Amino acid sequence: MAASNKKLENCEVCAANKAKYTCPKCEVRTCCLSCVNIHKKELECDGIRDKTKFIPAHEFSDLDLLNDYRLLEEINRSVDKLNRDQLKKYTRSKNLPPGLYKLKQAALMNNVKLEFMPHNFSRNKINTTFYNWKTKELFWRIEWIFQQAENTRWTTERVLDSRRLSELLDNILDPQDFKAIENHDIEDNQNKRYFQDKIIYYRSAGSSGIKILLKAEKVKNAELKFYELDLSLSIRENLANKTIIEFPTFYVILKDHSDAYNIIQTDEEEDEEISKNSNRYKRKQNNQPCSKKKKVKNPVNYFFNENTSEEEEETEDDKFTKINIPEYDK
Repeated sequence: MAASNKKLENCEVCAANKAKYTCPKCEVRTCCLSCVNIHKKELECDGIRDKTKFIPAHEFSDLDLLNDYRLLEEINRSVDKLNRDQLKKYTRSKNLPPGLYKLKQAALMNNVKLEFMPHNFSRNKINTTFYNWKTKELFWRIEWIFQQAENTRWTTERVLDSRRLSELLDNILDPQDFKAIENHDIEDNQNKRYFQDKIIYYRSAGSSGIKILLKAEKVKNAELKFYELDLSLSIRENLANKTIIEFPTFYVILKDHSDAYNIIQTDEEEDEEISKNSNRYKRKQNNQPCSKKKKVKNPVNYFFNENTSEEEEETEDDKFTKINIPEYDK
């Protein structure tokens, strides 16, 4: 017993001095900071107490009870913090904050179904689309992806939805204000020059040799389907009857590569939805019990009924009863 008590009292690292500290995780007893660091390095211990470690009832102390109480307080604070966080409070489309709800209704007035992602998603954080209720104007954030230029991206901020798509594309391929801002921001100027070098094949092809696609959302195999947009129309007209997640992303491709994409029409999406609803309605009708009983006529015995007029029209029920006349034994 004496040897055991002596071992517990002395430092388990140097064994020269009396132990002063106990590691909350592995319960190794040490005497000084240097011994604490040695034990962490040798045992790969971080010194953080395992809050979920099982403690037998006969070993449960007041300190363990206090630690559990502190853990419970920490959990309550975390839950309360999440409940107060407005960015995490509205995670469903039914509980949108007023600003996003008004933006969604404004898009819906233009026949655009606008959907939002949870607020902790990066696509939601960078979305700058907004609706000006004073002027009744909708401004979109648009992301351009040039797929034949190593998927180089370009972002256009706050574009009025009445602007024509060809005008926006021409400004990207041949920006008119590039020289005007050349000496104002060197870093921005270098990025734009790098971008112009990347899309050199698009610039040589011009708008006549380019197609702009929009990925189809909320359809079967949506990741493989695209809508082709009309360059002569406005953004509002191109986005009509389509679903947009946060903001539109336009895929800019060369016409020579258009065969590699599954391009569909908006009417095809509507036909699929109509067909789906029709099949669902038919299944529902077939599963429903008949509320009204059909009147079944008694079978006609043509062996004894010789007064049947040939001019009398046959109804569907009469035909049915004639076909199902029971056979009599000869």
